[in-house]
Formats: sequence, C-alpha cells, structure tokens
Amino acid sequence: MDSRYQIFVHAVRAKSFTRAAEELGYTQSAISQAVRSLERELSTCLILRSHDGISLTRDGAAYFPYFEAIVAGEEALAGKHREMMGLGDSLIRIGTFTSVSRNLLPPLVRSFQKTYPAARFVFRQGEYTSICEDILRGKLDFGFVSPEFVSGLETESVYQDTMLAVLPPSSPLALRSSVSLQDLTSLPYILLDEGEHSIALKAFAEARLSPDIRFKVTDDYSILAMIRQDMGYSLMYRLTLAGFSEGVKVIPLRDPITRTIALGWRNFQTLPYAARAFIGHIRREAPGILAHLET
Repeated sequence: MDSRYQIFVHAVRAKSFTRAAEELGYTQSAISQAVRSLERELSTCLILRSHDGISLTRDGAAYFPYFEAIVAGEEALAGKHREMMGLGDSLIRIGTFTSVSRNLLPPLVRSFQKTYPAARFVFRQGEYTSICEDILRGKLDFGFVSPEFVSGLETESVYQDTMLAVLPPSSPLALRSSVSLQDLTSLPYILLDEGEHSIALKAFAEARLSPDIRFKVTDDYSILAMIRQDMGYSLMYRLTLAGFSEGVKVIPLRDPITRTIALGWRNFQTLPYAARAFIGHIRREAPGILAHLET
C-alpha cells in the first residue's frame, strides 16, 4: 500500500485527484483523505483545488521537496527489502566440521540456491569449542555444534550421529559383525582429533580402557587413507563415512557411541534474514538428505 507521501506526490504530479486515483487504483475519496491527513499533521493547507485541477499552496511548495525525498527513501527501502527477501548480495557465515561440510552442506546449498541464486556462503572449519567461540564473537552467524560441549548458545538438534569402528580389511577383527572397545585396545589407534572434547576418548575412559594411540589426526579423510595403508584402526562417525568407506571395513560397536549434531546461534531473532532463511531450509531438507546418506 502506498504511503500518504507517495499518494500526495503522485497527485501533485498528476495535477488531479481523479487521475491519481485511476493511476494508483484508489478511489478519489481515498486520495483526498490522504492529502487531508497530511494537512492536519502539518497544520496547514497544501493543495489548491480549482476547475483546472490542483496546485500547491506556498506552504505546499515549501514542503514538496521534503515529501519527494521521503518518497525516494521509501522506494529505496522497498527495493532493499525486495533484494534482501531474494537474498541478493547476502553472505551466510557458517561454522562446520568435516562430516557436515562434506556430506550435508553441499546438497543443502545447491537446493537453496535454486530459490536464492545470489546467496553467498562462507564455511569456517573448526571443532566444537572454536565454532562456539566464533559464533559468540560474531565471526559466524551460526554453526553446527555438539550441545554437550557448548555454552551460551541457543541450540536445535539436527541429527544423532553414531561412531563406527573402521579397520583395514586385513585386521583379524574385520570379519566380525560387531566389536567392543575392549577388542580394539590391542590394535594401533588413529585418533580423530576433535579438539578439546573427544567423544571417543570419553567412551574409552568411561569403560576404564586405554586405547593404544599411535596417531592423532585432524582430517577424517587422511585417517581413512592411513587405515587403507594398514596403519591402524579408528572410530569415525557414520556421517563422515557416507560414500567414503571403500577400501576399509566398517563395523558397528557393541556399545554405541553417539553425538548430537545441532545448529547453534546466539539469538535467532537477531540473525540476518539470509541466515534465518537458510536455517529454515536446513530444517525442511536435512532430514531427507540424512536419511538418504544412511541407506
């Protein structure tokens, strides 16, 4: 709906309430009411009416450049709103870790950009603690986190991930249908470095077991390459392994080790519109993508 200022400026330029009403799609009465409303607000007469049409009074002429400036600002604001709703020139900053950035985010971004092709993204790789810190410092809009290891964020669960034993095909345990942590303690362990908090080491500690850690590696896919070279075993997440388990043996643990993958942000209401739109897209689309990855 047009503002009073837009109606007034249009009527003055059209030199007729009747013509302005036709062009804007209003009744002539609505045009007159908008003008009278401005006159009451400013306590003066702005328009002279005659058989030849309408013209500005002296006060109307004095105010008219300001009305034009307001209208230009309203049009610019409306244009910016249309741009933002289309996510033009928007940047969405997301904290993530390897399994999410490799298997979940690409299909989400691809489908999101079908609707918002101008949206741009920054993915910052990290671990639970660093992602949380970057969100709290305003360096990221939101991120994928484990609620167990973060504080000061609003979180929303996305997926319950499970750790699996990953062994070389030559391992004596490779033919088993499942293994225990006790079974694994005698083998060389390639530890996935999860930062300050290790879910795998916590599970070993709770079972009062000490794994034989030979390597500590940050990159999941380097670990897979090392396992293929018969350098040891590892415990890795199902989401990480989806589509990347060729050349290794993946076996369930008898006592499952799980982590919750969640979205985390400081305050949803203060997030940029583009970030909130992408979070909404994740809510709708992630369950189907994740279910497909598990098949």
